[in-house]
Amino acid sequence: MTSQGPATGRRGIGDIVGGFVAGLYSVPEGIGYASLAGISPMLGIYAGMVPVAVAATATGSVLMMSTLTSAIALTMGHVLEGTDYAGVQVPQAVFTMGLLAGGFMVLLGALKLGRIVDYVSNAVMTGFVMGVAVLILVGKFDSIFGYDPTEFSNKVVKAADILLHPGDWDPTTTVVGVGTIVLAFGLKIAPRLDRYALVLVVVVGTLVVWLLGVDTPLISDEATIPTGLAAVPIPTSLDQLPDLTMVPSLLVGAIAIAIVALAQGAGIRPAFPNPDGSASSASRDFLGQGMGNVAGAFFQSTPTGGSLSRTAVSADGGARHRRAGYVAAATVLLLVVFLGPVVSAIPEAVIGGLLFVIGVELVLGRLPDARLAWHTGRQERSLFLITLVLTMTVPLQWAIIIGAFLSLFAFVSASSSRVELKRAVRDEEGWLWTEDIPATLPADEPLLLRYTGPNFFAYVTAMGAQLPEAVPGQPGVLVLDVGSLQEFSSTTLKHIEKYRAEVTEVGSGLVLTGIGDDSRSTLVRTELLERLGERNVLADDPHVGASIEIGWRRGRELLEELRAAAGLA
Repeated sequence: MTSQGPATGRRGIGDIVGGFVAGLYSVPEGIGYASLAGISPMLGIYAGMVPVAVAATATGSVLMMSTLTSAIALTMGHVLEGTDYAGVQVPQAVFTMGLLAGGFMVLLGALKLGRIVDYVSNAVMTGFVMGVAVLILVGKFDSIFGYDPTEFSNKVVKAADILLHPGDWDPTTTVVGVGTIVLAFGLKIAPRLDRYALVLVVVVGTLVVWLLGVDTPLISDEATIPTGLAAVPIPTSLDQLPDLTMVPSLLVGAIAIAIVALAQGAGIRPAFPNPDGSASSASRDFLGQGMGNVAGAFFQSTPTGGSLSRTAVSADGGARHRRAGYVAAATVLLLVVFLGPVVSAIPEAVIGGLLFVIGVELVLGRLPDARLAWHTGRQERSLFLITLVLTMTVPLQWAIIIGAFLSLFAFVSASSSRVELKRAVRDEEGWLWTEDIPATLPADEPLLLRYTGPNFFAYVTAMGAQLPEAVPGQPGVLVLDVGSLQEFSSTTLKHIEKYRAEVTEVGSGLVLTGIGDDSRSTLVRTELLERLGERNVLADDPHVGASIEIGWRRGRELLEELRAAAGLA
């Protein structure tokens, strides 16, 4: 007991420090990301409270900080732009999207579909994140330079127009915005200050503007920041709760937000494994993030998801336990309650500069993945470029949905080339080797085929087309090793039954080997086991190659029985 005390105490201090620093980051980043989405900064701040605490309780990755991220903010903003909601309807739409996205995440988690994000191609995700990074980088040029050309809606085009008209910049605002960027990058290269750079730059920028009385737009000029207990996100009216009548117009966008959030959050589990060595579950991460969203929707939060940057800040601060998430949420709450006037005084140009720095870091962080996708091959390069262009030109919810379908198409295309049904034969020394499948079943020995393709129903037809025909009056036996299928789909069973019926009708036979317990149970329930015959359905064997050998022996026995029945013995 004595030896455990100091270690436990140090771990507790690390959780407090890590959670506190993550909470500090949540305020300026929450404000910045809310600004990207075009919503009240308080909603971005509130995303660092209830969702973080609830997700910290439920996720499998104990260090995960589930809060508002840049990609979620931009996607949410594009969804809102596609609606005609105004006034109090805007925050209601935000809460409704959080509820819908959370419900979708909970459903995926409950169905144990945590691996679904593995089917989003790295090239697609890299193109999307790089596109989002560019949009973040240029998204608040109007705040940095004090000039807002209203005739452009696309952020990239708008930013280009701002840069081309320096005569329209506000000098004071430009000095504050550019100064913020320079200071941030300077702090980034300073030893021991780099991890706190973004927080420090907000503090310093706000103090300089306040002390010198610089005339530049502040957050309070754009939105009202409540103070004291009024800042606690407890709903006091129906317009501070989700509105289910908005579901039809927000459902697709909410699903896109969930996909973005889960894909981003999936990177946390391998990057920050549980310090105690316990295994984390992707499905439980889905469930925890979803529960955080559902709870947050009733406490004025935006949609949220696993934040790699906020998790990294917490872990670097020494966090080793779920309690860091509770500390982070409490820190945000206390900052807003006691320092509301300070939050109101943060200059818009400082937030714009902060987002520029975040965007640059995201671009630089994804360059290795972009190079990898570019040099891997034409398909990966195309997926990357298409998703990148879509992200910067069309609403983000459609960009990520189209990207998901492109990933699925790429997966199906690549998997179709891996459908392999090979004939296994023995040489003089007893070694197995493969050769082409004959058109008909041979009469002198069993034909052993091994299926090594993916367990996907769409490829069963391709497999069935390769099976040899049985010749009437010439008994033959096909031994089919189906161990790689693991479980049978109804499509697979339909093709097996059809082939069994065809070969049986002309006096030949079929033996299945490598059958697992689940597959055998399926054969029993569908009564196919009875039609195949107990002796012709052979269990999988853990010994390497044993299932093939067992199947081969049974195939020889069955061939002798069929030949005897046909009077050919």
